Amino acid sequence: MRFPSSTSDTSPYRWLLLAVLLSVVLVQIVAMVSVAQSQVQKAELREAAERAGQVANAGAAPNLYAASRSSRADARGLMQVGYAAAR
Repeated sequence: MRFPSSTSDTSPYRWLLLAVLLSVVLVQIVAMVSVAQSQVQKAELREAAERAGQVANAGAAPNLYAASRSSRADARGLMQVGYAAAR
């Protein structure tokens, strides 16, 4: 692709194409920043809830399901994974 030497060489359609491409790139950047911020906020909320849950559950009965699940994974060093048959 050769670059025009002056603005008179560039057709209006090329300027329109460049403007559209630039706007698409800018919208993608804004969307990525927005998604990254929401993921960070969700992670912070989840960590705060886990910390609050650990403090609240310190005197409560232990979660037997989580304990049995982690003990099975630790005992054999494997996780149970199910597979669906190919069709």
